[in-house]
This record gives sequence, C-alpha cells and structure tokens, in this order.
Amino acid sequence: MIPKNAETPRLVSGAFQEVSAAGGLIPTVAQVPDDLEVADVLAAYWTEAKRHFLAHDFPQYATDEWRELPFEDPRKFAGLMRFAEMWRRFGADIAGELDEVLKPHQPIYQRPTLAELDQRHAHMIARNRKGAAA
Repeated sequence: MIPKNAETPRLVSGAFQEVSAAGGLIPTVAQVPDDLEVADVLAAYWTEAKRHFLAHDFPQYATDEWRELPFEDPRKFAGLMRFAEMWRRFGADIAGELDEVLKPHQPIYQRPTLAELDQRHAHMIARNRKGAAA
C-alpha cells in the first residue's frame, strides 16, 4: 500500500484514505464496526468510569467543573456515583446540601448570618452523634 495521508477532496465526504494494494481507496481512520453491541459500549464506559471513581479522578457532583464535562465523559458519571454513594451512607442530609449548592445564590444581605450558620452546624453535629449512638 502506498499511503497518501491526504484528506479526501472537499467535494467527496469521507475519512482520510490510502490507496490499497488491490486498487481503490480504503479509510485510514478506524471505522465503527457494524456489529458493535450496546452492552460492549456500556461495559467499556462503566469500566472507565469505575477507574476514575477508584482513582478519585473526577470533579465533585454539581460543581461548575462537573457541569462543564460532556455527558459522555466517564468522569461525570464517576462524580454522580460518588454522590449516590454519599447519599446512601448519609441519607437526606446530603440531598439538602445538594439543594443548597444547586439553588441560585441569594444577595449577601439575604444570606444567613455567621451565628445562624453556627447553629445549623451544631444541629448537624447533634444529629450525627444521635445516629452514631443508635
């Protein structure tokens, strides 16, 4: 084969091509096989997401960095799975925190005072201690 490594002419759509020994052009870019199974795609995606999850190589769920990831990025799924695991472990407290993160920010004069935040923190600690003692 004699590689041409030239893009196909603009009038002809297609991938990069090279001349085959038998004559004619064959694509030099890997083509998606026709017999590609959905289960294979999902297994590969899950494997990659699991690798990111175990390496802690993903942005935290609902952050701006997480939102900017494309839907197909396995790191996005890894962040979602981390949140789901935290929700499983710690229950509705995590859901409340997520609601706080996702809601639009209030003007600073409408936000809770430091004393109110300290009180919420004290209540959270008390709830966690009750749960641990039970």
